[in-house]
Amino acid sequence: MKFLLKGLISVGLIGALLYWKVDIAELGRAFRQVDILLFAFASVLFLFQQVVIAYCWQVVLQAQENQIPFGRILQVHLIGAFFGTFMPTSIGMDIVRAFSLKKYLSNRLHAMSSMFVTRVVGFVINFAIALVVAIPAAQQTGNSRLFWIVLLMTFAFCFAVYVLLQPGLLYFFKPLFERFKLQNIFAKLAEFQEGTKALRHQKQSMIILLLLSLFFQILGIMIIYLVGLSLGLSIAAYHYFILIPLITTITILPLSVAGIGVREGAFVFFSCRWVSANHRLSPCLCWFLPSGWVWR
Repeated sequence: MKFLLKGLISVGLIGALLYWKVDIAELGRAFRQVDILLFAFASVLFLFQQVVIAYCWQVVLQAQENQIPFGRILQVHLIGAFFGTFMPTSIGMDIVRAFSLKKYLSNRLHAMSSMFVTRVVGFVINFAIALVVAIPAAQQTGNSRLFWIVLLMTFAFCFAVYVLLQPGLLYFFKPLFERFKLQNIFAKLAEFQEGTKALRHQKQSMIILLLLSLFFQILGIMIIYLVGLSLGLSIAAYHYFILIPLITTITILPLSVAGIGVREGAFVFFSCRWVSANHRLSPCLCWFLPSGWVWR
């Protein structure tokens, strides 16, 4: 029932956005004017990006002493990406991936902890990029809210991860788990915390993961930038480096299936307010920019 409700919300959000913002004739013209070569190049980069993120996952798994062939990890990643499209929030695909991989691991919790670390590092890099770009962007536009919003969301995300990994908080709720006879779940959560925190000692692997995540995030932003160019959008590249981390964070909220509708609406909302008057977006075009798995 919940899944059906989220699906209806997704369809409703997309339908409302199309009805409210999109001119059908303009939409047809936009498709006819697409630069096929640029779009094809962006598509090839997208496929390469999936190989990069799968390798990031393998780095973390190897740090946990799990030797799984890269081909298998890539297969699980792609299958999870497909089925994750029908899951609540944009991180539903991570749950599918972890569930699919755990049968190949001696410690099944490593599937979830490795995916969690990969995702968190990706978000941290995303926010770091946004912070670096937001400083000159705020100076250029005279709008300091860009920087402060990015800084606030970065702090909120890092604080949430810190709290989530605090054993004291988990043990605070231990009596509640015991009362409802959920000791096994409590034990798994405690093991997940320990396994995740133990990865911080794998410094070489974490450095490699940071560098790969930086490359992955920049590549993802450039893919969307190329898609924008193929649609004829004259948006400065630095705008994407600010908008995308914010919108990616918003799609975590379980408001619709795979963040569909929420992502597109957020893109229109932020772009129409932060892009300068000379580069004002047509809502018809920018609605199609964030589609796909590039941001996940």
